[in-house]
Amino acid sequence: MVIRIIDFTPRPSTYEDGEMIYAKISEAIEKDESVEVSFEGVLSVPSAFINSAFIRLLETYSFEKIRSKLKIVDSTKFINDLIKSRFDFASKAQKSQ
Repeated sequence: MVIRIIDFTPRPSTYEDGEMIYAKISEAIEKDESVEVSFEGVLSVPSAFINSAFIRLLETYSFEKIRSKLKIVDSTKFINDLIKSRFDFASKAQKSQ
């Protein structure tokens, strides 16, 4: 399954925008499907969007499961670095609990 961010929100900038993407990703993972999230046409996003779209997945799925099912494509270095840093932070916090 491919999820193009701009198909759901032309300017992904809020937590609520991220919730739409989260729902689509979660639906695919729940069906044990792989999912590609395309940032085509998106130059940057705030951490609120990343947190709601991706980091919330850790509430339900292990980092390993997310990593095996989720692929980010057509993204910028800025977005990739933000996603990676938020996952690093969240997974470390999860392990220390």
